[in-house]
Amino acid sequence: MISTEDFWDKTWSRKYERYNHHHQTIWDYLNARDIFKGNVLDLGCGPCVMYKNKDIQLTGVDWSEEGLRQAKINYPRGVYICGDATKTSLPSDSFDTILACGLLDLFDNWKPVIIEAQRLLKLGGKFYATLLQGYSGHDWTQYPHVTGNWHLIEFTKEDDNTRDQDSGRSE
Repeated sequence: MISTEDFWDKTWSRKYERYNHHHQTIWDYLNARDIFKGNVLDLGCGPCVMYKNKDIQLTGVDWSEEGLRQAKINYPRGVYICGDATKTSLPSDSFDTILACGLLDLFDNWKPVIIEAQRLLKLGGKFYATLLQGYSGHDWTQYPHVTGNWHLIEFTKEDDNTRDQDSGRSE
């Protein structure tokens, strides 16, 4: 059986630019909300194609060495850390904005990711996660639509999002 890290290393080693349209649309949607100010953290950043030719203070966390290698090519100004999105070991209260594009889809239980994001957010900061409708049986239609099959969930450090999160998986 292939390890999770090996799966993502193999995935990110392929040419990923075919996804640029959705990433650009997601960027435009979020940028219209003026969220890319201050320190930005992307949990599960992968190859960072969304940030290509942009100008932000970005820290990216991913468990794939290949994803981070691609990220350094696509957005060389970022700071990248190979690690677990649920236990980053980054300092608390450090980020104005945290993104997780497609990351929550991979978790049956969001709690560890959300708890870590809330720990890392500065007071008044916001967490934004894109969710892929239908991925692995998920139903995200209760969340705002962004583009294609993508939806968005957002919360602040102060929100009570540590309660049980519905994984959105259809039974």
